[in-house]
Amino acid sequence: MYTIQILKGGVAKRNRVLSYLLMRMAKEGKFTANVFHATDKRLPSIHIKLVRLTKAKPYCGQHPGECLINPFFGPQKKQVNKYLEWEDWIKFHAFVNRVLNRFRTHADVWSNPPDAKGKMWIRKGVKPRINWDWTDTWVSGQRVQLWNQGTIDQFMSGANP
Repeated sequence: MYTIQILKGGVAKRNRVLSYLLMRMAKEGKFTANVFHATDKRLPSIHIKLVRLTKAKPYCGQHPGECLINPFFGPQKKQVNKYLEWEDWIKFHAFVNRVLNRFRTHADVWSNPPDAKGKMWIRKGVKPRINWDWTDTWVSGQRVQLWNQGTIDQFMSGANP
C-alpha cells in the first residue's frame, strides 16, 4: 500500500490533493490505481493500491537495477503485463511528488513493498526523494539487490520543493 499522510492543511488540503492526483493520473494516462482517502487515521491520508501501467510491457520483477540472469537457465523470455518495475516506480514516485509540490503540501509519503522490510520513503514533509539506489549483497550464493529505503541524503534539501 502507498500512503500519503497530509501533515498540514487538514481534510481540505487532502481533498484538493486527491482531486488533482486523480485528474493528473487520468490526463497523463501512464498509470492506473485504486486511490481513496483514509478515514481511520489521526492525520488525513490518501491510500493508493494496485498501481499499474496503462500499457503492458515485458516484465521480470520489481527489483532495482538491471535484470539478473541465472547462469544455469540463461536469459528467459519476459512475461508481458502491466506491473511496475524499478524505473516505473521511480516515475510514479516523481508523479506523486509533482502533485504534492503543486500545492506545497507538507506530507509524509511511503509505501510498503513486499520485497523491502519496512517503509520505502518517497517524501518527508516538503522534501521529495530525488535519489534512488540499492546495494548488492550475496545470500546463500545468490546475488540479492537490497533497496535503500530512504536515507536523509536522498531527499531534496531546502524548505521549498
